[in-house]
Amino acid sequence: MQCNTKIFYQRRHEMPGVIKQMPDVINIEPTIKLKTLNGHLVSNNNNYKTIAKTVYNGIEVVPNIVWQGWEPGAEYTKNLLLKNVNVKSQKLKYSPPTTRFFTSLYPKMIVLSAGMSYTLPITFRPLEKNIYEDNIHFESSEGSFDIPIKAVLPEAEVDLPGELNLDMCAVQDFTKITFEMKNTSELHVGYMWEANDPFSIQPLEGTVEPFKSCTFTATFRPQSAKVFVADTVCKYGPSLSKSKYTRLEGIGKYPHLLCVTGATDFTSSQKSASQKESVLDFGQVPIGKGVEKFVEIRNLSPVNAPYRIEHPSGTSRVDTAFSCRQLEGVVPAMNSVRVPIYYNPTILNTTSIDYFHVIAIGDISKTTVKTVGASKGPKIELNVNHVNFLQVDAGQTYKKAIEVRNNGDIEAIFQFHIDNEESVFKFDITCGSIKPMSYKKIIVTFQPTHPINYYRRLPCLVQNQDTLFLDLLGTCHTETGKPAVLQYKHVERYRTHVDRKLSVFPPEQLNEMLKEGKLKLDEGGALMDPGAEVIEPYCEPISAIPPMDEFFNDGYYSDISCTVPHVSMDSHIVDFGRCNSLQDIESQTLNITNHTSGKVTIQWMGGVNHVFSVVPATMDLPPNKTSSFRVQFKPTSPNQFFGSELECYCYYKSMRDYRLVEDTTHCPPWCLTLTTTGHTFMPNNETFLPRFNLDFNRLVFPAVNTGETAYRTLCLSNSGTVPILYDFQPDHTGIFSIKPSKGLLTKAQQMFVVKMLPSAVKQYRQKLKLMLNDDVKHTQEILVWGSAEEAFVLLENDGVMYFKPTCVGTNTKKAYSVTNTSRIPLRFEWRFTHKDAQLLSVSPQQGIILPNESQEHVWTFAPKTQDKFVMKPALIAWGQGQSSSASGGKKRQFLVRAIGEGSQGQLRAEQSYFDFGNVIVGSTATKHIVLCNDTDCEVKYELMIDQNISGPYEEGITRMDSIALELEETFGVLAARSKKIIAGTVRPVRRVYYQFTISYQLLSPNDTPISEESQHVCHVLATGVFPVMAVTDARSYGSAIGLSKKQLWSLFSLDNFNMCLDSDPSSAELMYSVATRHSHRRRPPVYTRAILDFNFSAAPVGSEPCVVDLMVENTGAVFLEWSFLFPRDLQLELEYWAETGEYDEDELHEMKVMDNKLFDIQPRKGKLQPGETKTVQFTYKHTMPGTDRLPVLLKLSRGREILLNFIGVTVESDRRYIHFPSNKHMFTPVPAGQQNNPKQIYELYNGGSVPVNYAIDLVPLELLKQENFDQAVFECLNPQGTILPGRTTATEWLFSPLEAKTYMVDVPIHIDRGDSALITLTGVGYDQRVMGDTMPISDQQADLTGVPAVQSVPVPGQLLFLSQERIVFGNVPMYSQARHLVFAINRSHDHVVSFEWHVTASADSQYLSISPASGLLEPGHSELCDVTFTASGASSFYDLDLVCEVTDETELAIYRKKLKEWQQEKNRQIYEFTITEKNLNENKDTTLFSVEERPPSGRLKSLDQNCRAESESDLAKYRTLPPIKQSSIDEDKLREREVSDLMKEYWPKPVQPTPFLVHLGVTARTHDITEFQMNFPEDEKKYFIDRTLSERLGEGKTEKTATSTTTQGVSTEVKCSESEGEVIAGVMSNVLRGLLDDNNFHEAVKKLADEPVPYFQQFGDKPHEVIIDGDMDAPSPEVGETAASRYEVDRQSSVESAKSVPWSRDGSIKIETQSAPASLGPSSHGGTPADTPIPAVDPVTPRSRTEVDTSYKEEKANQDREEIKRNPTFGVVTENLLENTLLNIISEAFNEEFNITTRPRLVALLPKPSTPQSGNK
Repeated sequence: MQCNTKIFYQRRHEMPGVIKQMPDVINIEPTIKLKTLNGHLVSNNNNYKTIAKTVYNGIEVVPNIVWQGWEPGAEYTKNLLLKNVNVKSQKLKYSPPTTRFFTSLYPKMIVLSAGMSYTLPITFRPLEKNIYEDNIHFESSEGSFDIPIKAVLPEAEVDLPGELNLDMCAVQDFTKITFEMKNTSELHVGYMWEANDPFSIQPLEGTVEPFKSCTFTATFRPQSAKVFVADTVCKYGPSLSKSKYTRLEGIGKYPHLLCVTGATDFTSSQKSASQKESVLDFGQVPIGKGVEKFVEIRNLSPVNAPYRIEHPSGTSRVDTAFSCRQLEGVVPAMNSVRVPIYYNPTILNTTSIDYFHVIAIGDISKTTVKTVGASKGPKIELNVNHVNFLQVDAGQTYKKAIEVRNNGDIEAIFQFHIDNEESVFKFDITCGSIKPMSYKKIIVTFQPTHPINYYRRLPCLVQNQDTLFLDLLGTCHTETGKPAVLQYKHVERYRTHVDRKLSVFPPEQLNEMLKEGKLKLDEGGALMDPGAEVIEPYCEPISAIPPMDEFFNDGYYSDISCTVPHVSMDSHIVDFGRCNSLQDIESQTLNITNHTSGKVTIQWMGGVNHVFSVVPATMDLPPNKTSSFRVQFKPTSPNQFFGSELECYCYYKSMRDYRLVEDTTHCPPWCLTLTTTGHTFMPNNETFLPRFNLDFNRLVFPAVNTGETAYRTLCLSNSGTVPILYDFQPDHTGIFSIKPSKGLLTKAQQMFVVKMLPSAVKQYRQKLKLMLNDDVKHTQEILVWGSAEEAFVLLENDGVMYFKPTCVGTNTKKAYSVTNTSRIPLRFEWRFTHKDAQLLSVSPQQGIILPNESQEHVWTFAPKTQDKFVMKPALIAWGQGQSSSASGGKKRQFLVRAIGEGSQGQLRAEQSYFDFGNVIVGSTATKHIVLCNDTDCEVKYELMIDQNISGPYEEGITRMDSIALELEETFGVLAARSKKIIAGTVRPVRRVYYQFTISYQLLSPNDTPISEESQHVCHVLATGVFPVMAVTDARSYGSAIGLSKKQLWSLFSLDNFNMCLDSDPSSAELMYSVATRHSHRRRPPVYTRAILDFNFSAAPVGSEPCVVDLMVENTGAVFLEWSFLFPRDLQLELEYWAETGEYDEDELHEMKVMDNKLFDIQPRKGKLQPGETKTVQFTYKHTMPGTDRLPVLLKLSRGREILLNFIGVTVESDRRYIHFPSNKHMFTPVPAGQQNNPKQIYELYNGGSVPVNYAIDLVPLELLKQENFDQAVFECLNPQGTILPGRTTATEWLFSPLEAKTYMVDVPIHIDRGDSALITLTGVGYDQRVMGDTMPISDQQADLTGVPAVQSVPVPGQLLFLSQERIVFGNVPMYSQARHLVFAINRSHDHVVSFEWHVTASADSQYLSISPASGLLEPGHSELCDVTFTASGASSFYDLDLVCEVTDETELAIYRKKLKEWQQEKNRQIYEFTITEKNLNENKDTTLFSVEERPPSGRLKSLDQNCRAESESDLAKYRTLPPIKQSSIDEDKLREREVSDLMKEYWPKPVQPTPFLVHLGVTARTHDITEFQMNFPEDEKKYFIDRTLSERLGEGKTEKTATSTTTQGVSTEVKCSESEGEVIAGVMSNVLRGLLDDNNFHEAVKKLADEPVPYFQQFGDKPHEVIIDGDMDAPSPEVGETAASRYEVDRQSSVESAKSVPWSRDGSIKIETQSAPASLGPSSHGGTPADTPIPAVDPVTPRSRTEVDTSYKEEKANQDREEIKRNPTFGVVTENLLENTLLNIISEAFNEEFNITTRPRLVALLPKPSTPQSGNK
């Protein structure tokens, strides 16, 4: 038995603080497999597997047990490991398996401690192949669980990857990936794959052995660029019944190839890419030398990109010089490869152009690479062009050296075409090669034998280069012959004579002609015909003969001769062939002809002893005669090749002696050469085996025109040791010829010149046969290839050119390609008809197209009218020729059909209006303007902007402003039927309204407008704004709770503040767009002129902080960011060493204020969206006496800067102080010369804690009065008075200007035991006749129009809110009443409040009344309050302040409950005590109670209560000072600790809730009735003037005056000191306390309440009816001498004037007087009223008495009704009735008793029967 142990691992979670350990061994499971095999027990060894564990009720165990790979009849055991992972012990019970195939241990209790394990073996004994299932049941105290056990049969199963990513692949390319499929079963598994395009898998089907793997290849071949996801199915198992899926993913991508021809110049490659081709320039390359350059193919796509390279002309052209060996490959993703391209030119001095196409796989993209290369030959040069040996004696030898230089890049072969054996000129080196940039020195030897002149023009053949010529000159003298010495100038002059056809004349004849004057000398000393100057050829310089033509065209090798021969031979080659006998001399005849007019002498060089010789050696030849010579061949050895070049000199016989020669006519001799060959090989003997090399086996000639020649060089090298006899067979077509064609090669090389002269336009391909050593079997064939070309071009699009529609007045350019398909460079010229020339133009119009080159010609189509055009330009092309002066080949014409259309261009914008909205000045805003071209043509345009500004600035200021709208593009081109987005940016420079008009003009190609008129595009609107904000509400509390909103508005200068915020900032203020630190000084500089005061008023030291809440609102239309900056916020932080430590007084004061945080702002910065509001809280603490100032800068981002001077005053406790916010005050302007001027007020505020007595010094007023004709200009009605602490007193003033000017007076205001103040009063008088409507009458004393009427800022603790906080009654006539409704709203949800109205001054009660004066409001309820203003007294300005005292009844109820509990505890502590034996001797006066009582407080009462008496305040000055003793810090801390411990035992007395004060401001101005009618005629009907009001007010005042007079006699008020008052209070409290404790008194009070009402109370006086008559005078008060008495007299006069004015029925006053229809009583006219209407009586028709009585009664009733209507009492009653009715309606609507907005319903009623009574009504 073997044991196979399986180890399972589990990773524990690492807990913090626990040391990491190795993975625990969870289960050691021995798997025992018992199988009987031949009597032995065998066990299988299974692989280790990891099984995940689970936890059931704290027991860790495997989820199941499975047996695999078992056989029937064997026994298999597995262990089940149980582990307790709980922290406590557990007991387990288990039930064994129920089937007989699974067995385990006998069940018993398993006890597992924490962390312990238990192993339970389970044995499986199968009997047959089947599936067995069972389970083991476990139970514990925490629950039960089952562990399934199972034995399974083997089944086919494979393991496949679930997903394969084949990544990205180029379209039409493929990518592969290999993967494995593993057979995890014990069976042979057959499979078959099913895959869909573009995926495939190989192999498709097969079989996998058990536990083996099979490798597959997945291929991805995309056909389009997209993402491919497919599920491939693998079917396997029996009958392929099972299947698994593998997801294949791939992405198809289009490759993007870019060809770069330069290694570093990427910009040029990009430019070429834009032209659809890259240019690879090889430069000049020497012929025969290959150059390799690389084209870099860059793959810009993320996939591998296969490519191929096509070379279209590689096989179609014979002269292709470019080649590419790497024609295909793959460029890796985001990488590049280098492809070599070879250039190997074979034709001399040609420029080759070719094209290679780089094509991506699938022909997705195609990139053209243009290759350009030029060939060049070697640069072999001679250092001299002639060698003159001058005079040499016969038999002597003279030598000179020449140099052959190679200035080229390649090695070159040269050969001097001369035979040293036979010539008088001998070269030590006749042929050889020269390396680049080197030279060879050659020695030339002159060895003459005959006394003649020697001249030979010797050719030097160079490989792949034109022939060089060297002129050899010399003169030989003997004793008998002395010819003239030949100079090189004679040679040059001879060439001129040849060109002028004078060389055929002998010198003696030319001398005679010169003497006779038939000839003359030119400037160069040459002869010329005198009459030939007018002939053009003589005027032109001598044209140079091409070197190749000069060498080849000798009349023998070519039928063409460059010059007329003077002496010629009939043959240049004499071939003797085979010579069979050495003793025989073979000879051949040679004829020489003299073509001149003189006798010539022929002199052959060499001798008769040479192998080849000519006899006779010397002969005179007459003019134009021919003579024969014998050429002899005398070989010297057998089986040899013989060859030589015989040399012959011909000269005029007159040149034999120098005495017969003139220098002018000295003619050089002519050198003739004869090539002779022969050999002595016997017929049966073979010749030498030639060993040679040819530099070219194929000669390709450059293409030429018909009749032009082309030359190539050919080099034959002899690599052997024996000479080679060469013989070129002639071309039977006569197109190709070669020189020399026959000869003996005895040197290393022999140079040949091959000539092609085509006769027709075709390609020529011939084989030149070269027979060597006179043996046919040594014949070599050289392929020669050439062509004669004619002009042929390939036009793009088969000669049809289309122009897109073009705007009239502009043009369209189009590139049109022309390809030269011939092998010859072509000259071209475009030609047009006159009509087409006005529409078409092309660049270039003429030029050269190289072979195989494709040129793009730029065409310009410029239509003049709107029409369609068909044009037919012609291309004339012809061959260029071999030189620039050549006429070239035949011209051919190619027609092009050009089609174009002229159209009218027009632009428009998608939107006709663009509104940028509000843009902050100094910032920018951008919008996109979409420009559309709906026409069929492309337009070139220029946009123009016209700016119009409207705003508060004058036109002269804004005229110089730059245009605030900037367009991203003002010039441009817009394609047909397309759109363009142009960004427009607005940069406003002012706060104005901008209107921009954008228009356009169409431009011609040279940017000139087509038409002067511009066309409209769109309008652009923008508004330049600054971030602005305004204070919309203000609220104060704390020590400033007594200030009304009007006073707070004035103290903080909020109207000016709002005006500054709404104004434009200066440029200095915009220096810093946001708040920033910009100065190192402690008082940073301020760049604004807007400086305002924020006056926090005054309050005693130790008072509550003055808290002012300002609601700021972003009144602009843009985002706003604001910040309040203290001086430290603007100061740069300096290092410690940079601080000076020197401060002035102002800096020390600011440091004190900031260090003690006397002023505070919360929040100091914020952001507001348009329309958003924010409450800013300003706090000033009254902790230190004195006047505190602090400059604070308000900075609006990109907006204004305002310097706010915070001013606050803290008054000492005993100081008498009146707070003057300013030392100036200005009264409301008043018309000059008015009789009744309005009363105006100047307020004084007591900011201290004690009452203040003030007195206004009237002396300056008296002085002003004396200056103005003793007329009072300023009068003070109450110059002295007392102001209670925290209260305001209004001093009344009369301003009566006499003239239209400004009056100013300095008035001292004295404060009793305080500091006096000097106030400057200013008043402006104006002439109403001059000012007119420009100076309207104001209804308020000061400009308080900015004070908001509705509260916006909530105050902490405020429960009651008013619908309006300021009521403006405006202008009100005297003796009328104005009413206004105010709603008091309780916005609390759970607090009940009560309110009570108070006036701040008792005198205000006669002008104001409010109903109800008090009330109670439930949570969420409101109350309607009627405020009535009564206009009485004199004309005045009114600025009244009503205070609503609001009490929180809910809090008050809680307070009363707590107070009752506190009082009960206090009484208990008073009457209850405990006696102890401790601390008996302590001072009883220091007994502390645990109940503390504090004085009650109430703001309204503190405002109304009287302060301490003056005597008491005086005594306070002399109180005893406290003892001078300074306690230590420890003592102070100990005392504070004791006090805090004692305070913990105290039960302080509950504090009554402080009432909240709500202010209601009322403003009005009263006018005299006559004045009101004159100034406000339209408002006359709005008021009811009560005629009884003056009498009622007069009676009330009289009664009050009488009462006051009566009480003055016996005054019940006695002044007493504080101590006396305390005694009286104590006595009265004892008396009252005694009465409260007296039961008899209580009974008497109860009986008094139950006493019946006496009978006499039912009687009373009837109110007297007041009859107002025109002559009745109202009672007038006593008139005194004071200003107040005079003011009362004026008031009474105004009352009397009011009575004299007639009244209308509705109580209003009419200016025009009309007679009343009836009098008010019999006293009006002393009897019957005379104006009583009498009914008319018809004299014809008599009426009965009944009718007369009825008519009289009706008339009487009408008169009574009229009298009632005219009665003032009736008017008052009617007004009251109407007022109450409207008030009831509004109250019911407010209480939602009915809906006031509901449509009225019409109720149809039956018609009433007509009665006489109804008819009379």
